[in-house]
Amino acid sequence: MRVEGLSVPYSIPADSIMSVVLIVCTLLSAMIVMRSNKTLLLRIRALYIRTTNLSNYRHTVQDSRDELFLMGIAIFSMALLSYSTQITYFYSDNLLQPYIVILIYAGIYTAFFMLKKLLYMLTIPVYCTIPEWRAWKYTFRFIPALYGILILPVTLIHIYLHLNLKITIILVFTAITIGVFTKIYNAWGIFFRKKKLYVPFFLYLCTLEIVPLALLAGTLLSVAEALKG
Repeated sequence: MRVEGLSVPYSIPADSIMSVVLIVCTLLSAMIVMRSNKTLLLRIRALYIRTTNLSNYRHTVQDSRDELFLMGIAIFSMALLSYSTQITYFYSDNLLQPYIVILIYAGIYTAFFMLKKLLYMLTIPVYCTIPEWRAWKYTFRFIPALYGILILPVTLIHIYLHLNLKITIILVFTAITIGVFTKIYNAWGIFFRKKKLYVPFFLYLCTLEIVPLALLAGTLLSVAEALKG
């Protein structure tokens, strides 16, 4: 029964515009995976097995566009999940418009990735040659793209099939943790293992991986409390 004067709470599944955007993102992501499935599998294997042959692989402009798009998908998905977390655990009657909240979280994740890229560009070249830096750039770009492939399905299941938010957060946290450890493993193999640079590796681990993640977590909590009012 409808009661006059009461507004209907915002729901992403009921938002036709958001649903269309998610459908388009899903279709485009599926097209990228289907078109580049062999290359994707080869590059995933190369993340863990250093002897994997990538001699026939050439990083093209299309690859860069695909990676950028999938990174955008990851940011968009995490922003939607952050909005769900906001209204579930930090709900307030003074909460801003849903699109604004989603854009705020998307901006935070975008700034995080840009900050990481800047820090890598300022520090990593000190420890490596040009070929090693090129290999690391491919790793840095590829892992966030994988986040888009992994997190988008979890987001869709949470939104449309009502997967429990705690389970959703655990799945996303697991995917991100695997990505971080994969990046650390590749950094050790590319830059530090042969030269046995243990102290620089420890500094890299703290300043380029742990501290930015801690800052991101603190920023998200602060913004969630601020939006709560």
